[in-house]
Amino acid sequence: MESHSESKSSNSADQKDTQNPSYSVLLAIKTLRQLVINNIEHYQKSKSSSGEKFFTVFCLIEEESDAVRPAVETLASIAPRFDFDERTPGNGYRSLISVVECSVEKLIQISRYVAVNRDSLLFRAGHYLRELEAYGKVLSQLRVLLGYGEKLLAYSDVDQCQLFPEKDQLEQMPMDIMLEVQALDRECFYGRCLGFQFCDSMWQSLQTVAVALASYSEGYHKHEGTFSRAAASIFHGSRYLTNPEARAKQIVNVTNKSDIKFCKAFWSITEGDVIAEMCNLMAGSVAINKLIQIQPHTFELDGEDGEPVTIVPPCAHTGPGNVQIRLLSFVERDGQSWLHDISPEKTNKGKEKDLPPKSAAPMSKGMLIHIHGGGFVAHTSKSHEIYLRSWARDLGVPIVSIDYSLAPEQPFPRAFEECFFAYAWAIKNAEFLGSTGEHICLAGDSAGGNLSIAVAMRAASYGIRAPDGVVPLYTPFNVHYQPSPSRMLSLLDPLLPIGILIRCLAAYAGLEEEFISEEMANAIIEKANDKFHVATSRKSSRGSSVRSTDSTGSQEVSQDAQQSEIKEEKPKEAVDLDNNVQTRSEEDDDSFLRTLEMTDAWSPDVDATELKLPYTGSEVSMSKMEQNGAATSNGDVVHCKRSDEPETIAVVDPSMPPGSPSLRSKVIRKPTDSGSGDQKPASNDVTPALKRESLTLDLGEEEPVVKIGPETPSAYVTSPIRKLREVPIMSNSYMSPLFATDELLKGLPPVHIIGCTFDPLLDDSIMFARRLRSLNCPVHLEIIDKLPHGFLLFSPVGKECKAASMVCVKHIMKVLYGFDIQEEEEEFSELDSEMY
Repeated sequence: MESHSESKSSNSADQKDTQNPSYSVLLAIKTLRQLVINNIEHYQKSKSSSGEKFFTVFCLIEEESDAVRPAVETLASIAPRFDFDERTPGNGYRSLISVVECSVEKLIQISRYVAVNRDSLLFRAGHYLRELEAYGKVLSQLRVLLGYGEKLLAYSDVDQCQLFPEKDQLEQMPMDIMLEVQALDRECFYGRCLGFQFCDSMWQSLQTVAVALASYSEGYHKHEGTFSRAAASIFHGSRYLTNPEARAKQIVNVTNKSDIKFCKAFWSITEGDVIAEMCNLMAGSVAINKLIQIQPHTFELDGEDGEPVTIVPPCAHTGPGNVQIRLLSFVERDGQSWLHDISPEKTNKGKEKDLPPKSAAPMSKGMLIHIHGGGFVAHTSKSHEIYLRSWARDLGVPIVSIDYSLAPEQPFPRAFEECFFAYAWAIKNAEFLGSTGEHICLAGDSAGGNLSIAVAMRAASYGIRAPDGVVPLYTPFNVHYQPSPSRMLSLLDPLLPIGILIRCLAAYAGLEEEFISEEMANAIIEKANDKFHVATSRKSSRGSSVRSTDSTGSQEVSQDAQQSEIKEEKPKEAVDLDNNVQTRSEEDDDSFLRTLEMTDAWSPDVDATELKLPYTGSEVSMSKMEQNGAATSNGDVVHCKRSDEPETIAVVDPSMPPGSPSLRSKVIRKPTDSGSGDQKPASNDVTPALKRESLTLDLGEEEPVVKIGPETPSAYVTSPIRKLREVPIMSNSYMSPLFATDELLKGLPPVHIIGCTFDPLLDDSIMFARRLRSLNCPVHLEIIDKLPHGFLLFSPVGKECKAASMVCVKHIMKVLYGFDIQEEEEEFSELDSEMY
């Protein structure tokens, strides 16, 4: 695979392929038919059992290749209309066509191999028969998916190039369509054909993730305790590695039924010390890797107009709390020496104090503020060090990565408030982080990209220093669950399955998962799959020599299933929650966020000393990251800390400069024993604390916003689609930037959006870029081909992912210094020599 900048130019050179995306796929289908007919003619004369099976499967592939052509031609005729511009061809309709093309190319490879080697004694007939059956089923399901893509056109404004249905059009869309798409048979996409649409170098990594997901889910639901689950995962891992059909069935089952707790548990595997250390070894070392905990105190920041702006701590849902950030720097720079002063003098094992180098590099003119992804429900800066360390080397600037509270325990707007608070503190104290602060770039991947745009809008509305640019990567700009052609790709995405995608969006919105009856779930599945069988059976009438192996398994849809409708009854708690959300939506975005602040606590009548929380070892160590169960990293890798040693965390009071004498002894060390939290704080560190019972949250209701859902997963298909469709809060400007007001969007700095061709969130990027362009806001869009959502986490193990990571670095460098790496090799070489 080439980097996107290269593939982009090659696509531009091929005007025929750009203007008519069906050209290459129709040519591939024609080639496939020729090979298939050749094999049909050969196996039609065979009398062996394997020969009859080959004959049958090739006949089915011929049918499906003919049946998929009309849908490809229909979507290809309108797909170019939805491109951002002629130089950046890409949208969900193009992606659907490209996926069909990838499956056809796989079938061509297998069919050609069969045609050449079918008479050989070493020909593995059983293996290639199963491969043909698998990819034939994939082509069949893709045909059904294209059919739903055609239905989306009826509810989208094609003239206005809208990839998402408008609100009134969405209300007209039958709910069954959305639920049927989710209920389609997806096992064929997670077995032998796993990740077929991505570049070849991704296959091993995707298979590892799939096997881990299947085996971990079996241990998670059958055992309690970390050790028991890990042992069960290892035990079942070999079975799912050698049996792709069983793996596919387990993955579809777990993504349909498991709740958000399972998603959090599985994604948190990368936070473990062993896996994190392995990843960090591949990513390389950095001179500075320190955790900094910002206490929840108000501070002032100079506004753009010269007037001071008061920044208050995050308060939503649970009151004021600490915010944790991680500072990474490839070389130590001036201003960072205070981080050594907070290190312990000497450990019991005789380890010397963390001493600063003899000479530090000068402050960097730039600084990158990063917000990690994880679907709003998982990950910390620790798991994203795998690419941040290489970014610190390539960019030559300090990187501040923000750890925010995670949903569903802390839904919107808690994470947004914490990110803005940390951003403002970093801007105010840039000189203590190793930067002059002349150039600031704000970047985030996935959920972090959403938060980075929200923070930039809030900075502009507050009148404080806004970043020089924002670089969101494969970002959900529309948290409201609306169908789009690219979002249908989550049906076959191994890293972002549709069930997980929907649950993450619901968790961030603070919604409970909604359970539908088992009867209705089965009826929807039968209805969706029956459409596939009926369409296939109609095509099978074209010739008596063609026999369909699925014809005997096809069943008519019962009258009850056809006439069934989803009940609109809701649990009492769900009704209350919806009412609460409706109340919020009637207010403007800023007034809604203000209602979540602790107004009683921050009133002028409260003494300032009462707002300080104790920074003692036992109480301060219970930070929001530890309460959410997230791990922290092993600190400065230059000194090769032992994995069993706790990490030192610098505690800072935002109302005082970092490194102040009164703060040098304020050190948190993550305890290795859970019982260490019972230790009593030292008397000289105790300051009056704000009591939780004195805090109030004005949410308009007596019941809490976040309610505890069912403890055990449902035994049948679940989907919160209906509630996601009906909740207005998901159109909040800071939750879904795509629907932000014009005034907020006009305040954004230049935005560099990076998407992926086969990312379910591609349409979010295209529509947000088009919205900014309509407001004359500076925006750049780049689409990377053949890579999945979250490719940055695979950058150390794949050359294509590494090249894509460098594309991200290029855009960040453009924001920081205004030049392109490839265009300014000399300047980049000078920065590189400075780093070394």
